[in-house]
Amino acid sequence: IPLFASAVASFINLVLDPLLMFPCKLGVTGAAAATAISQVGAALVYIYSLKRRRMLPTKNTTRRISFHAATATKPQTRVNSGKVIGTILRANLAMMAKQGSLLLGWAYATSRATRLGATHVAAHQVALSFWLIFALFMDGAAVAAQVLMSRAFAQSDLDQRRSLTKYMIQFATLQGLLCTSAIFAMSGVFPIIFTSDLTIRHHLKQLIPHLAWQQLLVSFTLVIESLAVGGNQFNLLAIGTSIAAVLSVQAIRQATSVESIWSEGIAILFIGRLVTALIGMIRVNQWDGGLFKFSRRRKTEEHKNSN
Repeated sequence: IPLFASAVASFINLVLDPLLMFPCKLGVTGAAAATAISQVGAALVYIYSLKRRRMLPTKNTTRRISFHAATATKPQTRVNSGKVIGTILRANLAMMAKQGSLLLGWAYATSRATRLGATHVAAHQVALSFWLIFALFMDGAAVAAQVLMSRAFAQSDLDQRRSLTKYMIQFATLQGLLCTSAIFAMSGVFPIIFTSDLTIRHHLKQLIPHLAWQQLLVSFTLVIESLAVGGNQFNLLAIGTSIAAVLSVQAIRQATSVESIWSEGIAILFIGRLVTALIGMIRVNQWDGGLFKFSRRRKTEEHKNSN
């Protein structure tokens, strides 16, 4: 269900984003509206699926739950609220650091393009808008991957984690290749749709190969990163993304054209994120030969011996 709902949301985004942003001339407001409508569509899919499986609460089920709760004799397990809040805060801080460093990389790329000239920043913004359309489409699979991995991780089901990882990697490959093919197929009309300026069109034509191959990179990054998030690899992703952002900024700082910003700076940002996500995925699936698990066991034994 999560994968299907995400696919519906992605399809709605893919259709509405360009329509609302450009023909309707709503710009960022149109992109936000398309995202909101796509989320409503995903919610309707969830409601329909739950209703079809008779999993939605009714008056009768509510009464039965209330009766069982009133007559239950089992002692309730007390939850350490301080520990739970601490875990949530640490995860939120890690994700804020991750997203903040990512936004820093994009902001610096735009700043550098602005310094290079009006045609460079115009081409950069058009490429970024076009890139976002495909990124939002591919993010649907990433959301599904995170939800499914979180459930498998909570159930301590290693086989399910590994099976899900292999399936999602195959799916990421497929959607990445499809998006790459779509950009190459639109390469002839893509610059013409967005602008009539010949210089900007020239920059966009130079950017198309970089935008195309990066779709595969972005697809792998989003999906594998979500698998790592589902496996609670928050700190690792925050540190890795921050390092990737710093390296990306250094590369963008030396860029002399909008083409080099995308071919070097943006590519380094996502390659760094992908490498970090791969490490997280390996840890979640325990494909590291039990090294992490062994280190934990050794620390436990040392602690017992010291006592």
